Amino acid sequence: MKRIGIFCLLLSLMLYANTGNAQSSLSIEASQLYSTFSFTDSQGTSLNSDYSGIFVGSYGLAYRYNLNNGITLRTGIGMRKAGATMVYDNMNYSWDLQYAEVKLGGGYILKNERISPYITFSGYYAYMLRGYQTINNEDINLMDAGTINETDFGITITPGFQFTFSDKISSFLEFNYRMGLQNLEKDEGQESKNTAYGLTLGLTISFRK
Repeated sequence: MKRIGIFCLLLSLMLYANTGNAQSSLSIEASQLYSTFSFTDSQGTSLNSDYSGIFVGSYGLAYRYNLNNGITLRTGIGMRKAGATMVYDNMNYSWDLQYAEVKLGGGYILKNERISPYITFSGYYAYMLRGYQTINNEDINLMDAGTINETDFGITITPGFQFTFSDKISSFLEFNYRMGLQNLEKDEGQESKNTAYGLTLGLTISFRK
């Protein structure tokens, strides 16, 4: 416990010492994601290949805080969609899910005058706003049916580039790998989790430097 306290104190001192040239900013972002499920049946067999991914969108607002030692912190809120399709026993299945989420994470940015590469690691927590499964032409409201967990959480790995246009304006391009850790199934005998890959474009406005 004492070592943890010392570590937290040292980390706080490091962050405080590097706030002199810190930069805060707000950004708007939009993503194109390729969404699918990772699925394991009750026998422990992975059936990921049975699912086909779908292209979905997401958008949000984010706050970023870049320290002068390269450490970058970020948090944000947003909306995103998820889902997949599958053909089984000549039946067509599809899932259409929509979430509101919050994100929190950090990473490192190699600050340059114009183009700055970075990588961040974030955790997310999401709440389902709507969820439908379509079997052939029949729509099933999964939230009303009570067959799906309405929360989701996981991690996102995000390498990207920041493009600086002026002291106040910049944009960024990111690749996202999103790995859900929450079992979407209420049946504990099997596991279904969200997985997604995608690209994000954003515009950033710095309001303190």
